[in-house]
Amino acid sequence: MALLTETGAKARSGAGLSRKDKRNSTYRVDLPSYHADCDANYLRLCKLLPELASRQHWRYRMPHGYLELSVVERSRYTTEVCLSAAADDSERRWLAPPQIRVRLYHDARMAEVVAVDGRGPVGGNGVDHAYPNPRMQPADEREQANRFLGEWLGHCLANGQVEFELVLDGRRF
Repeated sequence: MALLTETGAKARSGAGLSRKDKRNSTYRVDLPSYHADCDANYLRLCKLLPELASRQHWRYRMPHGYLELSVVERSRYTTEVCLSAAADDSERRWLAPPQIRVRLYHDARMAEVVAVDGRGPVGGNGVDHAYPNPRMQPADEREQANRFLGEWLGHCLANGQVEFELVLDGRRF
């Protein structure tokens, strides 16, 4: 009976792992899930960025403000886009959505967050996931940022209204 009780206590206290074992456990990326998020974000951005090859700027009216997307950099296989949100003066809240820079990889059809609020690259150098670290980033920050982008883009697709300028016979509407 003593053996059974001791085993049960070990199971409740962390399955027999010592504090040292828990500290040395390494973070592992769920690569299929991460790629699925990046693939879905690419498709969402393609819907929000029509005529990506020729346009530089898009603006969508949201229920309480605006979403602005602008191309930061273009190359043969990638495009870097900046997403920012602005609230109406009457709707300003104490917490604003972050400014997000996203790199679209056209050959792989993936979109990945590269910076949030000007701090990048997201996730550090991809090797050192020690926590705590100087920037207090969690090991899965990159996955969290891409998941957040997916939720934000989904909200924009569901609730956004495109703003465009109509010119007819030289008059702007």
